[in-house]
Amino acid sequence: MSTTYFQKPENALKRAEELIGVGQKSAALDVLETVIKPKRHRTWTATLEDILKKFLSLCTEARETKRAKEGLIQYRQIAQNAAQGPESILKVVTSFIGDGERAVREAEERAGLGAEAVASLQDLEADETPETMMLSVLTCDLSDTGRADRDNYVRWLRFLWESYRTCLEVLKNNQKLEELYADTAKKTFAFCVNYKRKVEFRRLKELLKTHLNMSQISQFSAQTESGLRLRLEIRAAQLNAATQLELWQLAFESAEDLHNVLSHPSNRKAQKSKVMMNYYDKLAQVFWVSENYLFHACAMQRIFHLSERQLNREVSKGDISKEQAQAQLRSLASKVLLGAVSVPPPAIKQQDIDFDPEKDKQIRMAALVGHNSVPQRRSILSDVVSKNMNTMAYPELVDLFKVLEGEFDPLHLGEQVKPMFAFVEKSEELKKYLHPLKKVVLLKLIQQLSQVYVTMRIADFAKLADFMSLHDCEKFIVEAVAKNQAVVRLDHKNGTLNLGDKGLESENCRSQLANVAKGLQFTLDIIQKDLKEQMRSQKVEALKQLAERLEDERKMMSSRRMQIEERKETLEREMHLKAMEEDRKRKQEEEERRTYEEKRKEEDKRRREEAKLQQEREEKELAEKKRLKEQVDALKAEEKKGKGKKDAAVIDALGKSVEELDDDELKNIDKNALIKAKKEQEEKLKREAEERIQAQVVKMDHLERARRENERDLLAKVFEEQKEHDKLRWEVESKQFLENHKKKHEEDLVIKQRMLRMTPDKSVFEEMVKKRRELQHEKDKAEHWERTRKERERKKREREERERREAEERARKEAEEAEKRRKMEEEKRAREEERARLDAVAEKQRQREAEIEARREKDTAPAAPAREAARGVLDRPTMDRGSDRWGGGDRPAGDRWGGGDRSGGDRWGGGDRPAGDR
Repeated sequence: MSTTYFQKPENALKRAEELIGVGQKSAALDVLETVIKPKRHRTWTATLEDILKKFLSLCTEARETKRAKEGLIQYRQIAQNAAQGPESILKVVTSFIGDGERAVREAEERAGLGAEAVASLQDLEADETPETMMLSVLTCDLSDTGRADRDNYVRWLRFLWESYRTCLEVLKNNQKLEELYADTAKKTFAFCVNYKRKVEFRRLKELLKTHLNMSQISQFSAQTESGLRLRLEIRAAQLNAATQLELWQLAFESAEDLHNVLSHPSNRKAQKSKVMMNYYDKLAQVFWVSENYLFHACAMQRIFHLSERQLNREVSKGDISKEQAQAQLRSLASKVLLGAVSVPPPAIKQQDIDFDPEKDKQIRMAALVGHNSVPQRRSILSDVVSKNMNTMAYPELVDLFKVLEGEFDPLHLGEQVKPMFAFVEKSEELKKYLHPLKKVVLLKLIQQLSQVYVTMRIADFAKLADFMSLHDCEKFIVEAVAKNQAVVRLDHKNGTLNLGDKGLESENCRSQLANVAKGLQFTLDIIQKDLKEQMRSQKVEALKQLAERLEDERKMMSSRRMQIEERKETLEREMHLKAMEEDRKRKQEEEERRTYEEKRKEEDKRRREEAKLQQEREEKELAEKKRLKEQVDALKAEEKKGKGKKDAAVIDALGKSVEELDDDELKNIDKNALIKAKKEQEEKLKREAEERIQAQVVKMDHLERARRENERDLLAKVFEEQKEHDKLRWEVESKQFLENHKKKHEEDLVIKQRMLRMTPDKSVFEEMVKKRRELQHEKDKAEHWERTRKERERKKREREERERREAEERARKEAEEAEKRRKMEEEKRAREEERARLDAVAEKQRQREAEIEARREKDTAPAAPAREAARGVLDRPTMDRGSDRWGGGDRPAGDRWGGGDRSGGDRWGGGDRPAGDR
């Protein structure tokens, strides 16, 4: 990469264009990257936009997706806060994607292939393995050029896919770039659909889900209507692409995502009929493919209602005629009728299951089609009848509902539906309903026959169900029995069809036993009529006695209630004090334990730090000793090498070298002794070196003196020979120089004569260039003043806008503060009123309790004999003990102290105490 940095971006752009002109596009890419990546150019300018466009264009030609992504991210950080930044990003991204799409189209035309040629390619992001390369060579009948064009086409497709992903990553979670993000997402969906890229569509769905979830976490609550509209468009495009690619599981998930967006409270305006019709249409396709005919019928009903309203509006506006609207509604009504009738009836025996894993799934699907609960087949059919959809359908299908749901004629059911089946089979738009409709008709035939016949010959049944083959009938009967939709058995040995269940646990036996029980109960009531009258008279007498002593019972209940309240208050007070004491002790113990633990931790920490410091000191001292010992050994080894003989001084006092010593032995060596030995050894080596150098100096002096004495005569002879040789060379070179100089002078005179003829043209050209530069200077000057004027006006508008916003913000804050003070005053006034009301209620309660206490002291003890007599009457076997509400012996289990009329809202048993008075 180039290391040249430019002070001005314009210079980098000019340099890049020069490099492109000479074919050095890689170098030009490096030059532009030096402007985009560094933090030197962090202010947006139009030149920076041109630089990025050129940079992305070069990345597209080189298929450098990674560098393009880095450049786009850097440019987004620079331009997103500028006034014209979002518009500039829009231009840059549009240009980048347009270059990639154009390159793909050119590669496709060059290869002469279509989207089907790459449909077999599993994954665009997977690298090509040697096995796939060999297989492509062996199985492809193209020439070498055709194969190269195909590979080039695949590489460009891979680059375009990476470009779409890069742009989505760059544009995510930015409100200013929401429209561009939505357009890019829709283009990516179109790419997946055009080139049948199912794997890439899955990745794209997960990528968008991640982006939109991050957006929901950060700013979903503050989203504007435009943001919700764009989110709706993205989800709708995703649903359309999933259905076109026949990825039905992803289509269902996309429908759920779209439903979540449509269910947002702020998105009601976005629920246009076209969007909802497309949503329900795709949802109906998903349910039909999954053979979930119940929710398919619900979706078709929604489509019918929306289309009916839309067509009525268009007819009122005059866009279409009434006959055209009726024709469209007739087609939709036929589809709704066939979809509703095709829903299989529910199972005969419903099993009671506490946990049904399918229930949650059905509730989710019901929410998608606008139902709060799981719809039933009968509700859908009743809606079809109430809306007159059965009469609005095609004339050939008008009687279908009456034949299947209204009439009971199993012997002629097959003949009645044959013309309808023929009509459905001929119609292209209704043909898909034929197979499930035959199944429902066959199931209805079996259910009706089971109510009339017990056994039927298979041959007779085949005649009645001649609209299906016998093999298909037997196969469907087995499926229906497995799903508990019919009770029937095939007996091929006797050639019969056994209808109904003869087991003891059948529904008929259950109903028969219930009817017998009801009859016996009715007979028993007739036989024991006198006994029933006697029980009723005894009950009336007991109730009359209870009414006479009702006031005494009430006084007893009040007294008992007061005692219960006192006991409970005392018990609660004691429990509260005990709990407070336990809590205090627990907190004190926790505080002591925490203090002890903190002290212990601090002590352990201090000991660890001291041990660590001591260990570091010892390691440092040991390393120093080891280093000194190594230096001493090295010096002694050098001395030994210099002397050329073995020296016992290399081994220390312990008889070991530093490599043979362990850490414990090294610790016992005195550090000062090592330092002293090192110094002595260094001085000894220094003296020896000086002595050797002095001896060498004397030797070299003698050798140099002898050499100079011997070469003195030879140098004089060589000097004379060199002088003669130089003189001859100078004479030859001087003569050659004069000849060349004269010849060059003559040639220059000829050239001068030719150039003199161009003098007038030169003057004209200089004048022309001068005028052009003056005009350009004036133009640049005018443009500069115009930009200056616009910049001043812009700054002035921004300043005025900022002042206006600040004024509005101050006014808003003042209004909020005033509203807050008003609310605080209202709350304060409400609290005072509530406190006064509670004081009044408490005063009334105290007066009532005082009156009750006075009456209790005034009255004598209750009449015990009367109470015992009444209890004896109520305890007879013929009486209904469940009606004794006031008896102390049979008080309710929920009254702990005997207060039978204690209400659930009164905490202490006082049924007539206010809820707010303790």
